[in-house]
Amino acid sequence: MKVSKVVLSEQIKTQLIDEIITGTYKPGDRLIESSLSKQFGVSQSPVREALKGLMEMGLVIQEPYKGTTVRAISEKDMHEVSSVRAALESLAAGLAAERCTSDDIAILERLLTRMEALAEAGDEKNRIRVNNLFHDEIIRISGHSLIAKLSKSLRFAGWSHIKGVKVSKDGVFHLVTRHRKIIDAIASHNVAEAEAVMRRHIEEKFPSAAEQGKT
Repeated sequence: MKVSKVVLSEQIKTQLIDEIITGTYKPGDRLIESSLSKQFGVSQSPVREALKGLMEMGLVIQEPYKGTTVRAISEKDMHEVSSVRAALESLAAGLAAERCTSDDIAILERLLTRMEALAEAGDEKNRIRVNNLFHDEIIRISGHSLIAKLSKSLRFAGWSHIKGVKVSKDGVFHLVTRHRKIIDAIASHNVAEAEAVMRRHIEEKFPSAAEQGKT
């Protein structure tokens, strides 16, 4: 069966989002249609649609004579994204607390263990990827299809990590503690606590490397 152009463009967009989030493409880097079409083994049409979707999300900009480049994220952007994430994901965490099973908690535990190992190894790219999986899993557990749709299409869960600070070895304990509180609140089926912990987790600025050494 032939894969539709829409499906192809969505797959390409998802891959490019992941590469922007994890730093493969950095602010100012050009995204060239012809190069990307060769990379993905497709025509330029689905690539063009994918880039259009990224522009609508605000992840790239398109300028005459310059083409498409990855957009630098401002502090204002970060604040706006965090406020939306806090609203969406605190709701998801509360719903997850109502619905979660022991199997769901086991998945979150495994993701946290993996995140800790990657942080200790200094593998920031994959640590960010697993962090996003952790948040995506909570949204899945919530069973709220609209939150899942918004998160997938706009990538609120990952976008704020584009300018995230690198977790130092001294900060691994802080990182694990933050996520541990989320798991504990959800596992205890405490809706209010799950919502509050998730909101604090997103709204609180992660400490710098120097500050992490003090935690």
